[in-house]
Amino acid sequence: MRQTYLIVYDIRNSVRLQRIAKIAEDYGLRMQKSVFQAELEDAELSQMKRRMLTIIEPEEDGIKIFRLCESCEARRTGAGIGKPALPDRPWHIF
Repeated sequence: MRQTYLIVYDIRNSVRLQRIAKIAEDYGLRMQKSVFQAELEDAELSQMKRRMLTIIEPEEDGIKIFRLCESCEARRTGAGIGKPALPDRPWHIF
């Protein structure tokens, strides 16, 4: 079953950064510079993580992958290109 994931990373070396970005692009859609959203099967998630782990230096770099549950996605809001419409009530971005 496909599930939605948010992939974020902080890579200290520019060569490793480019390689991790390329892998993330293979699986998902870039939301910001180091933030991707991906719809993945379990096998795809495992494959992506294996590929990323061969590149990073764990003492210097960090990758976080968050599964977005259905109720989390239903409450998602935003503005701008490709984002859901703004809610009727005021909201804040911190």
